[in-house]
Amino acid sequence: MSVANLFSFLDRTILGLLSQPIKLDLGLSDTELGLLQGAAFSVFYTLMIIPFGWVTDRGNRIRMVSAGMVLWSLATAASGLADGFWPLFAARICVGIGEATLAASGASLISDHFPNDRRTMPLSVYTLIASAGVGVGLVGGGALADWLAAGGAISVPGFGPLAAWQVIFIAIGLPGVAWAFVLLVTPEPVRRETADETVTWRELIDFLRLRRDIIGPHFVGYCFYTMFAYGAGGWLPTFFVRVHGWTLGEVGWRYGIPYLIFPIVGGVLAGWIVRRLQQRGRVDANLITVAGSNALVVIPGLAAPLVSNEWLSLVLVMPLIALWVFSSGPSLAAIQEISPNRLRGRMTAIYYAVTNLIGLSFGGLIIGLLNDYVFTGTKGIANSIALAALVMCPTGAWIVSRGGAARRQLG
Repeated sequence: MSVANLFSFLDRTILGLLSQPIKLDLGLSDTELGLLQGAAFSVFYTLMIIPFGWVTDRGNRIRMVSAGMVLWSLATAASGLADGFWPLFAARICVGIGEATLAASGASLISDHFPNDRRTMPLSVYTLIASAGVGVGLVGGGALADWLAAGGAISVPGFGPLAAWQVIFIAIGLPGVAWAFVLLVTPEPVRRETADETVTWRELIDFLRLRRDIIGPHFVGYCFYTMFAYGAGGWLPTFFVRVHGWTLGEVGWRYGIPYLIFPIVGGVLAGWIVRRLQQRGRVDANLITVAGSNALVVIPGLAAPLVSNEWLSLVLVMPLIALWVFSSGPSLAAIQEISPNRLRGRMTAIYYAVTNLIGLSFGGLIIGLLNDYVFTGTKGIANSIALAALVMCPTGAWIVSRGGAARRQLG
């Protein structure tokens, strides 16, 4: 499941590395690039995650994820054949639909292998591997871009000459199809608690009302995290190209290698801290960890794009990457711990639907709009990212902390 998650984030985020050549070749604006990074993926991802969550609670999760992986992998490869905004938009829609299967089922499948007090660490590993997928895409895509640059466009029978960014989409998308068949032969785990086949949507609504003081602040606050994480994460490769003059290959190696290291640091450290807090009796361990990490993000989030030295900027990005992953596992575990098994799939689906719809749809788009209409000019992207950090991170931290307070009152 972690390897599948690696592929999903690789395919989801590779567009960030390729934004500048896509912009030049297809004549796109930053606002259009923001839509491709966000809404094109997130809207259908959100629409489909709810019915896939229903299947998660009742059907065979492994088969559903395998089918979804074939779809999103082929759609990623098809992105390399797009000749304009709308074909690329359509391919991103299909990536979102396919990846919704994994979002709905991944945490449920893993949770059935561990008791409640030991789920945060494996879920942190599952989420940190996703960020490693971003690193693999950056390093691999950058290396491939350098290799292709020496030979120019590649001619493919039936499609004609393809630019480097088109070849990268195809090369990254197709291997996921092979892993989907590996996943297909993985046994469906026995549910740790028996799922109630008679559960109704009314019961889900009643549960949401009962726990609204925890769920509401958790979901809303985490939306601000996802807006900045996806927005800045998607635009930082372009930031290094525009502001510091790096090539795609240089961005891939320099920005991608930290993604292979610091997600592990952030994810494992988060699991360890939550475990220690739980041993001390903190029932709000997961949510207070999420709030704290979001508060800390503002420091490197402001500094990294604004410092003038390119290497200092890269160094400041490293804790930023670790903190982005730091809160992912605890946030997901917080949903699992308060949700009964029979509702866990749908609760996870709603969680991903809300946080990804807001975060993915608006994070990259807001920064793109700021680039086009507020901080215009080649280097305006630095101010756009810094402003997003200043507004989104402290706001999200404060809201999530309200959910942590409610969790303490619940006991």
